[in-house]
Amino acid sequence: MDMGLKGKSVLVTGGNRGVGLAIALAFADEGANVVVCGRDKVALAEAEAKLLAKGIKAKAVAVDLFTAAGCSGAVQAAVDAFGGLDILVNNASTAVSGNIETLDDEGLMERLQGKTLAYMRCCRAALPHLRKSSRGRVICIGGSAVRQAGATALPSALGNSSIVAFVKQFSTTVAAQGITANTVHPPFTKTDRYPKRLAARAKELGVSEAQAEASFVKQFPIGRLVEPSDIAPMVLFLASPHASAITGQSIVIDGGSTPGIYY
Repeated sequence: MDMGLKGKSVLVTGGNRGVGLAIALAFADEGANVVVCGRDKVALAEAEAKLLAKGIKAKAVAVDLFTAAGCSGAVQAAVDAFGGLDILVNNASTAVSGNIETLDDEGLMERLQGKTLAYMRCCRAALPHLRKSSRGRVICIGGSAVRQAGATALPSALGNSSIVAFVKQFSTTVAAQGITANTVHPPFTKTDRYPKRLAARAKELGVSEAQAEASFVKQFPIGRLVEPSDIAPMVLFLASPHASAITGQSIVIDGGSTPGIYY
């Protein structure tokens, strides 16, 4: 299938590693030009090199998405690099976890400020440019804790559910302008953070890392952990002309791990 993404201008926040980098590289494979942003300058330089090796235009910028200036700066970097913006992929996140007893107010707000508010700010900054595009697209990445909140997943559940609410409302205000907005929910995914999480799991259960990994895999009916590369194809499809009638939706890519049926 021709995804119709060649030459499109793409911004992927948090695109310097993990799911964000997999998405950025997938866009590059389709011939899109990509800006990624994050805070780790070493990871950003490595990501930029990988993207440029694909033969497309690419740039990595260091920004702090906890600030309004950082969000608008990320969007402006893409506009300056490519002359416009066609696709915004909001992916940047924070790693805070806990529950109502273990987290103070600052901890509870970190996810909302560093993820939900950042996504909204990036959308606000991108909107004038998406309107000028022949096909504006917004795809927000928000974990599956929105549907299954674990014992220490309060920040994720709050952040991701508020993203879903925002995307649904936002999609209704921009649909007539040819802009679509959707949310993609990955589960716990095998990113660069996985080794640390695996070691913690093994310690928690008092087992070997191989046994700890088996306990993770057991949660996924597909018989393996979900990889960052499993998320990218859906994002590309939603960004393509083939998805022009899909907007305001929340799509889970979880290897069958989320229980229940959702409409």
